[in-house]
Amino acid sequence: MKLSSSDIAKIVGGKLIGRADLLATEVVTDTRQLSLTDGLLYFALKGRNHDGHSFIGNLYQKGIRIFVVEKLPAEIKNYSEAAFILTADTVEALQSLASHRRKSFISPIIAVTGSAGKTIVKEWLADILGLTTSVIRSPRSYNSQVGVPLSVLKLDDKYKLGIFEAGISLPGEMSRLQKVIDPDIGVITNIGDAHSENFTDNSTKTREKLKLFANSSLIIYCSDHELIHRAILEDKNLRSRKLIDWSLEHSDAKIFVKKSPLPGGHTGILMSFDGTSNNFEIPFTDRASVENAITVAAVCLAMGTRAEIISKGIAGLVSVAMRMEMKSGINNCQLIEDYYNSDPGSLGMAIEYLKSQHGRDATLILSDFVQSGRDEKDLYGEVAKLIKKSGIRKFIGIGDALVRNSNLFDDRARFFYTTDEFVNGFSSTDFRDEIILLKGARIYEFEKIGKLLEKQIHQTVLEVNLDAISNNLNEFRRKLNKETKIMAMVKAFAYGAGPAEISALLEYHQVSYLAVAYVDEGVELRNSGVTLPVMVMNPDPSAPELMIKYSLEPEIYSFSSLERFVDVASRHGLISYPIHIKIDTGMHRLGFMPEDIDDLAVRLKEQECVRVVSVFSHLAGSDDPALDYFSNHQVEVYLKAVDQIRNSLGYNFLRHILNSAGIARFPQYQFEMVRPGIGIYGVGHFEGLNLKVAGRFKTRISQIKRIKAGEPVGYGCADVSDNDRIIAILPVGYADGLNRKLGNRKGNLFIRNSRVPVIGNICMDMCMADITGINAQTGDEAEIFGEKISIDEIAGICQTIPYEILTSIPRRVKRVFFRE
Repeated sequence: MKLSSSDIAKIVGGKLIGRADLLATEVVTDTRQLSLTDGLLYFALKGRNHDGHSFIGNLYQKGIRIFVVEKLPAEIKNYSEAAFILTADTVEALQSLASHRRKSFISPIIAVTGSAGKTIVKEWLADILGLTTSVIRSPRSYNSQVGVPLSVLKLDDKYKLGIFEAGISLPGEMSRLQKVIDPDIGVITNIGDAHSENFTDNSTKTREKLKLFANSSLIIYCSDHELIHRAILEDKNLRSRKLIDWSLEHSDAKIFVKKSPLPGGHTGILMSFDGTSNNFEIPFTDRASVENAITVAAVCLAMGTRAEIISKGIAGLVSVAMRMEMKSGINNCQLIEDYYNSDPGSLGMAIEYLKSQHGRDATLILSDFVQSGRDEKDLYGEVAKLIKKSGIRKFIGIGDALVRNSNLFDDRARFFYTTDEFVNGFSSTDFRDEIILLKGARIYEFEKIGKLLEKQIHQTVLEVNLDAISNNLNEFRRKLNKETKIMAMVKAFAYGAGPAEISALLEYHQVSYLAVAYVDEGVELRNSGVTLPVMVMNPDPSAPELMIKYSLEPEIYSFSSLERFVDVASRHGLISYPIHIKIDTGMHRLGFMPEDIDDLAVRLKEQECVRVVSVFSHLAGSDDPALDYFSNHQVEVYLKAVDQIRNSLGYNFLRHILNSAGIARFPQYQFEMVRPGIGIYGVGHFEGLNLKVAGRFKTRISQIKRIKAGEPVGYGCADVSDNDRIIAILPVGYADGLNRKLGNRKGNLFIRNSRVPVIGNICMDMCMADITGINAQTGDEAEIFGEKISIDEIAGICQTIPYEILTSIPRRVKRVFFRE
């Protein structure tokens, strides 16, 4: 977005006070998440518990200059460099600006709505359709009157498809969101009791939701949901659109689906559409996941996605966080956490999921339903019958309404008014050898209960956000021509993130190659099931046998390395085994020098046992504009060598020279392949790329102590204070990758929304932090680097680079992989 303050005023229909020439490039509404830079446009939103206007003075001091407001500051003369756009409703103004952006986006937009499953369907759709095209999606559950326009404002013409979700809680809201999203393709998942309190009945709510598709050319839905099916057919406008319904019950549906159980907790589906039948395997058995997956497959079929792509995508589906996540619990329990939504329909699906996990007694911990709009006695009587019918052995209800209706439940059930009341009376001995479903609305903060029930094994972990890696890979893809291949670097334990899991994700996203530093890293990938071609960049002299055994492809960087590999390949009787030629164009690490190329070309032509599949080099200063002259020189040297080798061999091969920074800064040199590395993990700042940090290094407080003034802390008595203080001892030290240079108050941890200094010398397995004044408790989380403390900051303190910080975290630190 690049709009002047004058343009913005015209688009939102506001009155401009102040400067008309200020340029806005980004919209913000939440002052807690601001990265304060030039070009920010701040919308002052008013909510039930906050008023964004109260932050204007502080934001102006920090550099914000463009404000959309409903009222002007009292002392307007103090804002001489600002532009204020006065409107009657800042939310409507935000929606108008997003609608303006939507009108200029020429690629298709998919909108997903319904009572449950919106976020899951959106995420899964984006994952599968993203296998063949660039997709922008709304983040997390941004489906509200504010979240939708914020998502749509992120539209970029470099994406070929947009997927957004829309939710409502009041009549009239969907018409406003329709103007913002204006989807070409509409998807509705289901209709349930969530957010029913403001609608006379579910039929009214269904018709309201379907207003989202007023201008859609294609609508996809499940006709087994009678309310949805009837509402579409009764609407003259909607029934004139192209309708594709799927059904498990009606063979005359456009997509008829048959499902069958498969071994390993999977479900098989046979989908018949347009005279063709396709089998897909869903890695779930519960009704909610199966129906969501069928909806996703139906959309893909309707959009003409190839069956093999759908099959691969459906088979690789994973659960979406803040829905249902299974974890190991205390005392040999299993824990299913579902904190996102709480309504009777989603409870039924959650219980089905609970019962699909066989072999243990079932326990349900449930909060009051919110926004159901139903009579309490009928609602909780229905819940009591469902629990009895499902054979749940133990029930715990939390909330005023459940307490009021406790007489409807079995005498063994227990009830608490609040989550805190349950937590305060918690005893771990009450739970053993059972599977526990935590089903609570977000306001009940069931995370507190989950923390008590979850098995705590690893206190120090490196969390790896797989969604961030997917995002980052797609960001690099935006910079590439459609035909350009990607060789993803996963050397050095995937830059500390864990090679097997990362490589599996990259393989799922159809990168063309992986690259590792040493043979044992490639062997580990093969043993974990990775089938992609893998280049080994630094094979040692004894490596050829292992490389051939595990189908790994060597980097050939010298005549001796060529001779060693050719000798082994010949003895194995191999023909055209793939090799990669490294050219030293000026960095002066491994590689053939320019004066070697004529001789190399002759030798390569003589060999039948190997075949050159790529010739590559590495830019020494691609991230530094001051070295652009040298980067261009390297490319000249490289291309000359390429021409010599190609002319001698008489066939083409892949060319690649760009790393992460090179992709961002030298798109003209992308050739047939590129090699993104640490940028995939969100580390580094690359021009034009919206990368997300994928790694978060964290630990938890083991002990808290009160230390008197004058008493030292740590080895060498290095830290002494004149004041009494409270310190935390944390189970992370230099053997875990916490650099000793961060000790003695040079580095910080992030605990309880505060930065606290690391005090004393860092020990091998522990460190200490001064937590005076922040009311921390044993077990509280402490971030070492991640969202609050950047890895760049850590690297700066340690006088090194982020690469070293990441790769210094040893394998004894548990890697935890998750999706948002």
